[in-house]
Amino acid sequence: MKAVHGYAVIDTETTGILTGGWQHRIAEIAVVHVSPDGTITGEWSTLVNPERDLGPQNVHGIRAVDARRAPLFGEVAGDLVARLRGRVAVAHNWSFDARHLRSEFERLGIETPFESSSGLCTMRAAGRIRLGSRRSLADCCAAAGVPERSWHSARDDALAAAELLGYFIRCAPDAVTLTEAQVGAAFWDWPRIPVGTAAAVRRSEPGHVEPHFLARLVERMPRDEEPVADAYLAMLDAALLDRDISSTEGDMLVDLAHDLGLGRNELVALHLSYMRDLAREAWADEMVTDEERHDLLTVATLLALDHVVVDQILDEERAAASSVAPSGGRLGGLALRPGDKVVLTGSMARGREEIIAQAAAAGVRVTGSVSRQTRVVVAADPDSLSGKARKARELGVPVVSEEAFLTVLDRLAEPVSAPVVTIDDLLDR
Repeated sequence: MKAVHGYAVIDTETTGILTGGWQHRIAEIAVVHVSPDGTITGEWSTLVNPERDLGPQNVHGIRAVDARRAPLFGEVAGDLVARLRGRVAVAHNWSFDARHLRSEFERLGIETPFESSSGLCTMRAAGRIRLGSRRSLADCCAAAGVPERSWHSARDDALAAAELLGYFIRCAPDAVTLTEAQVGAAFWDWPRIPVGTAAAVRRSEPGHVEPHFLARLVERMPRDEEPVADAYLAMLDAALLDRDISSTEGDMLVDLAHDLGLGRNELVALHLSYMRDLAREAWADEMVTDEERHDLLTVATLLALDHVVVDQILDEERAAASSVAPSGGRLGGLALRPGDKVVLTGSMARGREEIIAQAAAAGVRVTGSVSRQTRVVVAADPDSLSGKARKARELGVPVVSEEAFLTVLDRLAEPVSAPVVTIDDLLDR
């Protein structure tokens, strides 16, 4: 057999377990190089934009705000192949990673050697020497004395599997004896695939907070004409529907502001005007409740306005409240009524059947496709990359969080004096 350069330990995080067609995709991948003597010599990892919802985010912990900025698989395929050439592929539960790798390359029209027999599986090696009583990566590593890591991160899982492989090489080499199929796959005749076409993207650090979207706008010279603001305010209304501005919505607001020629100072002025309209609406019945004030403060925080400004605006609008005719609706927010159509996307924290049943009890219909008649799209992650979320943004249909929608459904079930419950009422999220 040919002499291999060493090992390429692979781990993937995916949107689910099914492959083929347009089903589940790789959302993160890592490769760790290990020398023939078991020493870790290098690593590479990146998130991958799966072009669909991320599936069980409670398991893999990948945020859509990170994945949507990541390269497509085709953009890093060359970098991946470059790290596999001449090396035996290794993974913990190799058959799982092999299926997903094969599926991704098939989408690109590229044949691969990724079969169940073409890679070294550390899970099967653990079974051969009866390393512990369970086969999960965490359990095998614990039995081998490999330190714990942040499980279900492709990079950390690949590093852990690499250390586990080193343990086998040093302490139980017969468990990882190479086969002709594994060595043959290491020297697979890959086609020429461009490398370096996209930069790797890592997960945000825990606790990372996205910069406010206003910080991405530049100052502009004052203009004589009044800026066209209606389109921006309409999008702002939709973004504030569930009293949150996702990173995707922030990007859309920034792009629209650039298209309209609006600078940061002009947007701050628009936000102050928006707050004044909300304050005027709150004073329409000649009183502002604690709940209404809380709502105004929530919006102010999202728009990077000081809370002192809210109190000042409330005081100024109080004097004018008696001369303002009551408005027929809320400026921000969407009335959710029986008969409205909503669409769900992503893996919800609550069971879908339960959500659909609760919606039906409130007279709200859950449909499978997005149209202009859809009131809202409810996403497990408001930055969802799913086709439904993309269609909603194209049609101007608001995308709201699962928690916000469920709160509205709970309010709809409560006895109220008015027949309409609004997503504006969501405060403590």
